[in-house]
Amino acid sequence: MTGRRTRGTAWTAAAVVVAVCCLGLTGCAADATSRVREFLASEREPDDALPPSVNSEGGIDADSSRLAGSLGGTTYYLADFVNPDTGVPGICLILVAADTEFSNSACGNAPGLATVGSETGGATIVEASDSVSADWTRLTDFLIVNPDARP
Repeated sequence: MTGRRTRGTAWTAAAVVVAVCCLGLTGCAADATSRVREFLASEREPDDALPPSVNSEGGIDADSSRLAGSLGGTTYYLADFVNPDTGVPGICLILVAADTEFSNSACGNAPGLATVGSETGGATIVEASDSVSADWTRLTDFLIVNPDARP
């Protein structure tokens, strides 16, 4: 019986080693919500502050904003959000037109969160594996943008 137990233990150990190696090679694929939360938890830089023209009332935590990037005259930010009616936390996607400082935003759950404005174009939070159509640009691993999109 000792041989069987050792063999069973050896098989279990081998299975654990294979599982760890596979995870190490493939990595643990984080979903869009996790990636955005990690991004928002990063150290804040001076450029992360929302412009004064952005209305941060209605549940947007302006102190949590992070600059995701800029493209084609639009600057893209993300911020934490708490729905004032339900208390449910979420994320805000905030777009600011560089020339006019006109802004628009959408707040809610990360996957599929999207907004589009007449002066800012559009942006959508996506999964890293999602395909991107030709007229959109992957700005980060979780954000696709199109400064020319219109409602």
